[in-house]
Amino acid sequence: MDLRKHLLEAATLIAAAVLCAVVSNGIASRERKLALVGAYPNALKVPAEAATAPLETTLPSVAPMTATATVALPAPSTAPMTATVATTTAASTAATPPPKSAPAAARPAITTTTAPAPAAADTLKRFQQHPDKAYVEIAYGGAAALHNAGALFLDARRTSAYEQGHIAGARPYSVWEADIDEKVKKLFAERSDPEQQALPIVAYCSGGECEDSHMLAQKLWGIQFNNVYVYKDGYPDWQKRGGAVRTGSTP
Repeated sequence: MDLRKHLLEAATLIAAAVLCAVVSNGIASRERKLALVGAYPNALKVPAEAATAPLETTLPSVAPMTATATVALPAPSTAPMTATVATTTAASTAATPPPKSAPAAARPAITTTTAPAPAAADTLKRFQQHPDKAYVEIAYGGAAALHNAGALFLDARRTSAYEQGHIAGARPYSVWEADIDEKVKKLFAERSDPEQQALPIVAYCSGGECEDSHMLAQKLWGIQFNNVYVYKDGYPDWQKRGGAVRTGSTP
């Protein structure tokens, strides 16, 4: 009887502890909630070792705009000024009108030369899918090229850090907050077309030892996004290099 009583008490205490944990997680703030594990088609796959060498992107040079113009101005008139002279005996006054100046030479059109910017589609084509790898690391050159081409950027840091400053256009996708799985599934619903799923996605965090962007890339790869890149130096590097940034809660 004593053993049965002790087992019943232990089971009661465990049930009470689980209930308290669930209630605490439910009322916790978004940044302190425990992110529950989602369901991903690629969860059982073992990704190949991610590339550690940065993928540098060489952008075509743009020739500086030059403007050339030759403008001929009219020569100043050198004809002498004549005055009207009146006499006491003459009934009329005589005046000599000034000679007409020569017409100004016609001005040639200004010629400008500007090299065309590379098309965004051509830039995106350089970043092909890699279904055997969860992500590929890139440096600032690749990140800037993708940003200029309109690629989707996801900020894996906490919302508080995102609001203090983030890459312009990036969406908040903190891997430490409870709604991350919901956001990933919503993104998959937005890009249900295979051509859209093939478009590159860039994840970043604080650079250095920060692994949040790599964790986010693993989640995206797990739900069959196979063209994910990790900007390894993250937001501090982007800000240092003068990239476009914004503050607040909106991209």
